[in-house]
Amino acid sequence: MSYSPNKTPRERRSPTDRPSRLQHVTVERDDVAVCTMFPTDVSENAMSTQWLTATTDSFVALERRR
Repeated sequence: MSYSPNKTPRERRSPTDRPSRLQHVTVERDDVAVCTMFPTDVSENAMSTQWLTATTDSFVALERRR
């Protein structure tokens, strides 16, 4: 992130400084990790339609993507 003197310190914060709006549940079975992510601020009924699931082969090491 580049420095901008026109922005307030709050606007210059790193994305990692902001609270997450997602929750996750990860289950590992037979060496396969399954991670399901869903929003924190939706009703239980809406949560059943607003989720994303990824398995072990969906994840990539950050170092490989840089």
